Amino acid sequence: MKIVDRTKERVIRIGRKAQANQPVLKLLEEVREYVLANPDAESLVVMVGSPGSCRPFMTPVSNPLDFIGMLELMKHNLIREE
Repeated sequence: MKIVDRTKERVIRIGRKAQANQPVLKLLEEVREYVLANPDAESLVVMVGSPGSCRPFMTPVSNPLDFIGMLELMKHNLIREE
């Protein structure tokens, strides 16, 4: 399965296990809709995990302390959910 990112004209290869990727693709579509609906959105952090690796994708960080604080809150929320 291929997704073409028209902003940079590159092909993103999702992999052969399309069924396993469906929840991730659904979430990315929800994020896309949110950003389109909220023009004041100015940053994004996405962590993509697959067996044996995890890749972060993010917009530039202008204030590292704010970013670290956001990560700590996210970590707290994740631990609390488990």
